[in-house]
Amino acid sequence: MELPKGKLIPIGGKEARDHEAENTDDARHVKFENEGVLQEVLNEMKGADSKVAVITTASSEPDEMGEMYLETFGNLGCNQVTILNLTGRNVDSKKSLEILAGVDGVFFTGGDQKRLIDKICDTKFIALMKERYQNEEFVIAGTSAGAMAMSAAMIEEGSSTESLLKGIVELSEGFTLLPKTIIDTHFMSRGRFARLAEALLMRPGFIAIGICEDTGLVITGGQHMRTIGSGVAMILEADDIKKTNFKEAKKMRPIFVEGMQMHILAEGASFSLEKRKMIVEKS
Repeated sequence: MELPKGKLIPIGGKEARDHEAENTDDARHVKFENEGVLQEVLNEMKGADSKVAVITTASSEPDEMGEMYLETFGNLGCNQVTILNLTGRNVDSKKSLEILAGVDGVFFTGGDQKRLIDKICDTKFIALMKERYQNEEFVIAGTSAGAMAMSAAMIEEGSSTESLLKGIVELSEGFTLLPKTIIDTHFMSRGRFARLAEALLMRPGFIAIGICEDTGLVITGGQHMRTIGSGVAMILEADDIKKTNFKEAKKMRPIFVEGMQMHILAEGASFSLEKRKMIVEKS
């Protein structure tokens, strides 16, 4: 199969860390204190001249979320932004498809990834988006839930626990923009190593990617990942596991694993999904 000509940019999210905001997608609590990541999103399109469709379907407060992104992209000089809350018949409406056909890229906001998949998966909208990503220099970006939905296996629900326990994760199918992958977000701040590790054990042969806040990955050709932003992304591999009790363990019992690999990506390093190898840029 031909490599896609477009780019994917999953982002780990950037939300205020007060107790109220910890488990909400309330737009009033979402802050992009460092706008570098969003500037990179625009740079991968056409800079300030980019035409962007912001899809707020995952959010429980889509109007507020849309207003926030209109302001944020506007502050970066980009004023050709259209907000789309795709929830019903409007998903495949003539207007929605025309907007998608005319933009340089889309941006999926945070919220509930299950809601996002339930509302727009297996639609003409997604088919057109995938077609443009495959055949054009089209950018698909997303933060938090919008990033998690890009992968082949999506974490639908999953507890953040101190221990790796069997049964803390529930997986479903994502948009499969990035085959044989699982993406998790808010990775370090919300202690999500255990749930990403279990998700990987549930999908042998996959690769798991945990992205920290204010951090993103620019994925070119569906294979080459470059880190952007102020934090890191962690990559887990389970191909060379020597010993584990994952299959035999009962629900909510601890799991042992020998031989799971971890790579840490930061600005200045990239990763080849095809070769499963880190590439350090020469200064």
